[in-house]
Amino acid sequence: MLHEILLSLSGHPSALFDTPSHVTSSAHRLLSPPEAELLASIGHLSHLHQKAREHVARIASSHPSTVCRAVATSITSHHLELFQRKVLEVESRILKQDASTVGAYNIVPLAGIVSEFSEWIRVMEWLWDISNYMLPLDFPPQSKRIDRKAATGAEIIDKLRTEAQTGYPDIEDVARGLTKVAETSWLRQLSTWLLYGRLPPFGGSDFFIQQEDEDADNQVFVLQNKLLPKFVTRQTALSILFVGKSLNQIRSLPSAVKAQDVSKPVSELDLLPKHVEQLSQVSAPMSSAKLSEAIANIRLSLSQNLLQHLLPREKIVETLTVLHQFFLIGRGEFALTLIAEADDKVSTRLRPTKSSQSVKGLLLKEAEINQILARSFSILSTLSSEDEHTDDILDVAMQLLHLTVTSSSNHRPGTPGRAKDADSTLPRLADLSFDELLLSVPTSLTMDIRSPLDLFITKADLDVYASIHTSLLAVRRAHLHLAQLWRHSSIRRDHPCPPGYKYSNSVYGKAMLKRRRQRTTTRTREMRKIWATCAAAIFFLAESESYFQGAVVQQSFNHFITWVTGPQNISSTEKGPVASWVPSSPGFRKSTTESDIQQQHDPEALASAHRRFLSSVAYSLLLTDQAFTKTLRTLCTHVDELVAYITRLTSIQQNLDLEEDEGVEDYAQNYKKEEREVSLEMDRARKRLDSDLKALVERLREIDSERIGASAPGTVGGTTTEEGAYEPLRVGGIDRLLMKLDYSGEDEEDEEIEDLV
Repeated sequence: MLHEILLSLSGHPSALFDTPSHVTSSAHRLLSPPEAELLASIGHLSHLHQKAREHVARIASSHPSTVCRAVATSITSHHLELFQRKVLEVESRILKQDASTVGAYNIVPLAGIVSEFSEWIRVMEWLWDISNYMLPLDFPPQSKRIDRKAATGAEIIDKLRTEAQTGYPDIEDVARGLTKVAETSWLRQLSTWLLYGRLPPFGGSDFFIQQEDEDADNQVFVLQNKLLPKFVTRQTALSILFVGKSLNQIRSLPSAVKAQDVSKPVSELDLLPKHVEQLSQVSAPMSSAKLSEAIANIRLSLSQNLLQHLLPREKIVETLTVLHQFFLIGRGEFALTLIAEADDKVSTRLRPTKSSQSVKGLLLKEAEINQILARSFSILSTLSSEDEHTDDILDVAMQLLHLTVTSSSNHRPGTPGRAKDADSTLPRLADLSFDELLLSVPTSLTMDIRSPLDLFITKADLDVYASIHTSLLAVRRAHLHLAQLWRHSSIRRDHPCPPGYKYSNSVYGKAMLKRRRQRTTTRTREMRKIWATCAAAIFFLAESESYFQGAVVQQSFNHFITWVTGPQNISSTEKGPVASWVPSSPGFRKSTTESDIQQQHDPEALASAHRRFLSSVAYSLLLTDQAFTKTLRTLCTHVDELVAYITRLTSIQQNLDLEEDEGVEDYAQNYKKEEREVSLEMDRARKRLDSDLKALVERLREIDSERIGASAPGTVGGTTTEEGAYEPLRVGGIDRLLMKLDYSGEDEEDEEIEDLV
C-alpha cells in the first residue's frame, strides 16, 4: 500500500484514488474511517499533481505568451521537481528504515506519511490555480483560438506580484520565484526592442508595443496599454516606445543619407555596449524606479549622440511653425482664402433652392476638396512681393498639408486609456465636431507625418490639431459671413435710387416715391432687430477671436517655441555647431557662434512638452468644456441659417419691387407668400441666435467661477521628473473676455429682455 501511495504521488495512476471518494469500495471496507480520511488528503494531492503537470505542460508548449511559457516551464522544472524529490526522499527514508519515518516492528504510520506531504497541499492548490489563470481548463487540447481567453504576460506578472503579498511564507516564496522568472522573460523581450529597435521574434503578439499596420510601407508602432505591466509607469512606457522607434528609423535610413552625415560621431552599434550595461542593472524582481532610471539613461544617450543629427532643431521649429500658422490659424490670410474658396465652390455647385433647404446633401469629391486647398495656397503665394524672402513655411505646407473627408464615426480624440500621468496625456476634447461647417461634407485639415518627425508628433496629436483648427475656422467663418452682410448695398440701402427731378414732381412720380419710401421705412423697421442681433453676434465673435487667437494661441506658442529654442547649455566636452532658427521671421536662418552653442532638447522630452502645450491650448480655448462647445457649435449653425434667410429675403424683395415698379411678374412664384414665410423663419432664426449669445455669455461666467484657482493640465499638480521640463504658459483667464462682452448694464439685471435691441 505504501508503494501504491508513493507511485500515485509521483504522478502515476493508482487504483486507490480512481473514484470520487478517492478510495475504492473494496479498500474502503478494509480501512477504518480515520485511515480513509488520511488517504483522501493523499489522493487530493495526487490528483492535483497529475492535473497540474499535464496542464502546465500544455501551457509550455502551446501558450501564445512567452512569459506564460517561461512560468509554466519553471513550475515543471523547479517546483514540481521539488515535489518529486520530496517523494523520493520519503521513499528513501522508508527503505533505509529511518527512525523518523519507520516505527517499531518496521511499521510505517500512515499519519506520518500524510504529515510529510501536508505542507505541499496548499502549494499544489496554488500552482493549480495559477496554471488555470494562465490558460482556463475548459479549452479543448487542439483549440486554435487559444489566445482569446489566455492570460497575457502583463496579466500573469501583475497576478504573481499580487499573490506574493500573502501571509503564507511558502506561497510567498513560490510567487516571488515565479515573478522573477516572468519578469526576466519580459525583460528579454524588452531588450530586443530597446537595443535594436525590433519587435520580439517570438511572442510578439504579447508585447506591449505593436505594429499598427504590417502591410503599410511606413512602420507605425503603437502602445497597447492592456499588455503593459502595472509596475511600468506611463512615462516610462512612452520612453520605451520612443527609443525603439528611434532605433528602427535610424536602421531604416538609406546608406546614402548616413554617408552624408559626416558630423555624426558614433553609430547605433557603438552605443550598444553602453545600453546593455544600463539594462543589465535592472534585475528581477524589477523596481519601477530602477527601470525608469535605466530607460531615461538610454534615451538620453541616444538623443545626445544620434538623434540631434537625425532630427535637428531647425526641422523641429519649422514643423511647429507650420502647425501654428495653418492649424492654429496663426496666418490669418490662410483662413480667409480657405473660407472664400470653400464658399465659392459650394455656391457654384448649389442649385437655387429654398432658403430652408440645407446644403448637407451636396456631395463634393475629395479631389475637388483638395483643389480648394491648392487654390488657397496659390493665392497665399501671390500675396508676398518679389522683393521679400521666399516663404519656406508656405512651401513646406504645400507639400505636407491636405484636406481629407473624415468618416462620421470618427469622434474627437480623448485621453489615451490608462493614462495616469497627467503631464503626458492628450486633452479629452468635447465629443462635438465643427468639420461639417466649411463644406457640405465633414472635412478636416491633416498633415503627412514623415520620418523622423513622428518621433515627437503622433497621429493623435494631429487629431487634436485638426479639432482645434475646425473650431477656430468655424468661428472665423461665422464672423466673416455676418460681416459680409454690411457689404451688400441692396440689403442696407434703398435701391435703386429715386427717379429724376422732373419725373418725381409729377403726380405719378410723387405717388411712386411715397410708396417706395413707405415700403423702405417698413422694411427698415422690420430689419432693425435683425441688424441689432447681427451686430451683437459680430461683437461677440470678434472679441472671442481676439482673446482666443491673441491671448491664448499666440502667447502660448511664443512661450513654447522659446522653450524649444532655448534649452540648457552643453558641457565643455560636447562640440560642434548647432543651428538655431528665429521663429518670428520664417524663412531666415542664422548660425550661432561658439559662445552661443546650446544643446537641443531630447526629442522624447520635446514630445511630452508638445502634448502639454496642446493640452494647455485646448483647455484655454474651452474645447474641453462640453456645454460651451455645444452652444458654440449651435451658434455657428444658426448664423448660417440667419445669413441664408436674409439673403433669400433680399432676393424675394427685389423680385417684388420688379413686380410693383416695373410690372415684371413671375407667375410660377408667389413672392408675397414666400416673403411672409421667410420673414417668419428669419425672426425665429434671430431669436435662436440671440438665445445662443446669451447662453454662451452665461456659460463663460460659469466657467470663470469654476476655474477659480484651477489651471490647465500639466501646469500645476503635475510631477516634473526632469529639470528644465516644459511648463505651459498660464494665459489670462476668462474674466478678460467677460469684461469686453459685458454689454448689459447693472440696472437691467432684473429686467426681462427678449431681444438685444
